[in-house]
Amino acid sequence: MPGKVSGGVIAAIDGPAGSGKSSVARMAAERLGVVNLNTGATYRAVALFSIREGVPPSDEAALSGIARRVALDGETVSVDGAGISESDLRAPEVSAAASKISSHPRVREILVGVQREAAGKARAGGGAVVEGRDIGTVVLPGADVKIFLSASAGERARRRASQTGREDEIERITAAIKQRDKQDTEREASPLKPAADAVVMDTTSMSLDEVVSSVLGIVASAGAKARSGA
Repeated sequence: MPGKVSGGVIAAIDGPAGSGKSSVARMAAERLGVVNLNTGATYRAVALFSIREGVPPSDEAALSGIARRVALDGETVSVDGAGISESDLRAPEVSAAASKISSHPRVREILVGVQREAAGKARAGGGAVVEGRDIGTVVLPGADVKIFLSASAGERARRRASQTGREDEIERITAAIKQRDKQDTEREASPLKPAADAVVMDTTSMSLDEVVSSVLGIVASAGAKARSGA
């Protein structure tokens, strides 16, 4: 099945906007000594270049053309071979555009191929932590570990505001998160939902370190089972 990593464990971490996927995946990958693949960066890359090139978020054909120019190599996302900075990918206008762009089936199909290729290359390193919104259900359904992180909209907004220094905009951020949840769960192409065999973790009252420790425990257990042939 897609997503099995020979010689190591591949962990899929999914969840809604602001659930802490990126921070958890990055820290877990660092402690495990494996690659962290942020699949959301591929959608943000398409969004960034659609803005730069004046392509409207409704033009699926043109957006698909940009998607074909995207590559994900380890922790670096690039377009036309040129890497893109994290600050450019995280710009507010890029985030807003990525939400709309990700609803296009053809764009998702192309980028899923990019993401699977990146996961395949990560095999040489012994495994990977892959994060996104449909990794366990669509991109890598054969992942050894599937974790779905969730938290209340209010807590996710608080975390996002703390990260960006916009504590005075909690209400606006909460509304934006709820709107993103609606878009992600109701889209026809790969709607956001936990995989049937995923471990669902409500992190509302958990610290980042507590979540990472739990994830590492789940990965360790999966690795032990794989080594024993269970």
